[in-house]
Amino acid sequence: MSIRKAFFWLHLIIGCIAALFIFLMSATGALLTYERQIIHSAEQQDYPQAPSANTQKLTLEQIKAIANTLEHKKPLSIAIRNEQNAFIQIKEGRKTLAYLNPYNGEHINEPGLATKTFMRKLRAFHRWLTLDGKFSETGRWVNGIANIIFFILVLSGLYLWLPKRFNKRAFKQKLTFAKSYPNTNARDYQWHNVYGIYLAPVLAVLIATAFFFSFKWPGNTLKEMVSNDAKVEQLKASPLNNGTPQSLNVLFENAINHTPEWQRAQFTLANKPMDKIAFSLDTGTGGEPQKRLTVTVDTQTGAVLQTLTFDDLSNYRKARSYIRFLHTGEAYGIIGQTIAGLASLLACLLVYTGIMLSWRRWQNYRLRKAKLALEAA
Repeated sequence: MSIRKAFFWLHLIIGCIAALFIFLMSATGALLTYERQIIHSAEQQDYPQAPSANTQKLTLEQIKAIANTLEHKKPLSIAIRNEQNAFIQIKEGRKTLAYLNPYNGEHINEPGLATKTFMRKLRAFHRWLTLDGKFSETGRWVNGIANIIFFILVLSGLYLWLPKRFNKRAFKQKLTFAKSYPNTNARDYQWHNVYGIYLAPVLAVLIATAFFFSFKWPGNTLKEMVSNDAKVEQLKASPLNNGTPQSLNVLFENAINHTPEWQRAQFTLANKPMDKIAFSLDTGTGGEPQKRLTVTVDTQTGAVLQTLTFDDLSNYRKARSYIRFLHTGEAYGIIGQTIAGLASLLACLLVYTGIMLSWRRWQNYRLRKAKLALEAA
C-alpha cells in the first residue's frame, strides 16, 4: 500500500468514527460565535432606567457601603461598566453576590438571565456534551479525543489535497470551484477539497487551542516551556497606618484619567485601609487580552503609581490569555470572531461532504461485490 493510500484510508476511517462529534462541536461553535455580543445585548435590555434626567448615580463610596452589608468570607470586588444605566456587579471571587441599580442601590434580578442560561448550556454542550450546563468529565474526554482526530484529519487532509502533479492547472483545479459538476459526488469532492484547504489554517488554530480545554497536559507543557516570571511585578498594597485615604471616586477618576476609552473596570475592596488600590481596566470587547491594563493608585495622594499592560505580564500568562481567546477568535475583535464562526460553520459542510463521499464509496463497493458474486454464480 502506498503512503498516499495509507493516508487516505486513515483520513476516511477516523473521519467516519468522529464525524458526529466533530459536527456537533462545529455546529455549536458556530452558534456561539457572537456569544459575548448576544449576552451583552440581552443585558442592556434589562438595564435599570434613571428615575429622571437629573438623577445622579451612586458614588463608589455608597456602593462600597452597600456591598459591605452583604454576607461574604472573601474580599469583595466591584465591577462597573462605562455605559448609561449599566448595573453594578458585586462579586466574591468569581461568584456574583448581587446586581445593583446604579441610581438607588436596590438589588435587581440578573440582567439577561434567560439568554445567559441558554448560552451557558450551549457552551456546556460544546465543551462537555451536557444539556444541563454542568461539567462532565466523560464529555470532556470524548470531545478531547474527537479534537485530536479532527487535528489529524486536518493534517492528513493537507497531504491528500496536494495534486499528484505539481503544475498550474492541477493547483487551479484544487483551489477553485467549477461552474458545473457532472454529479453530486464530483461536487462534494470539489467542495471538500476547496473549502478544506482554505479552512485548514483557521481550523488548525481552533482545534489546537481547544486541547487546552480538554486536557491538562497542554497547559502543563506550556508552563514548562515558557517563563512564568512577570516582566514588571505589580505593586503590593500595605496597610495604611497613618493618614486617611481619599474617596474611591477620586481614586477611580485618577485611574481612568489617561484611559478615557475604558469599557469595564473592576477593583477589590480591602477589609482595612490600604496605601494602594489597583483598578483593572478593559478597553476592548472583553475578549481582547491585549487591551487590558491594571492601574495602581496611591490612596492618600491619588497619584498613579504604576500602569501595567499586557506586555508586562509573564510569557505564560500572555500565552494562556491568547490561547483562550484565539479559540473563539475574540483576540482579534469582531473580525476574528467572524472568521472563527465561519470556519466552524463550514467545518459542518466538510463533515457532510466527507460522510457523503464515504457513503457513496461504500455503496459502490457493495454494488461491485454483488456484481462479482452474480458473475461467479
